[in-house]
Amino acid sequence: MEKKNILGFGILLVILLVVGAIVFNIYMDLNSDEEQDNQNTDTISDQIEYDDINFEYEYVGNSLWRYTISGTLPNPCYKISTEAIVMESYPEQVIVKSTVLLPDAETMCVQVIQEVFEEGEFEASEQAQVRYEIE
Repeated sequence: MEKKNILGFGILLVILLVVGAIVFNIYMDLNSDEEQDNQNTDTISDQIEYDDINFEYEYVGNSLWRYTISGTLPNPCYKISTEAIVMESYPEQVIVKSTVLLPDAETMCVQVIQEVFEEGEFEASEQAQVRYEIE
């Protein structure tokens, strides 16, 4: 009687292992297909150069865009301020606007080039049209 129980338990264990392997393979195939779909989607990105400033932007997904501004300013007394303006239209018109703040005329500055690096993000649909302005 005990041999029958052990034999039955062994067969049940083998069946569970086979079913588990089949489920695992199906799960891995589904994950593989999702990764391929994510890799095949075209990313929207561009790069705009304006004087000594480089503006790069990229659509990340879920109505989220990220941008990077890099470049140089004449000296450390110059500052840069950036804002993203999303206009309500379809597709949205987005203006990323950088303003270079000049130093006071009385300010004495070391004449050394100042590196600029700013990152930001804004929300707009995937069809949004993005442009860059600098003042």
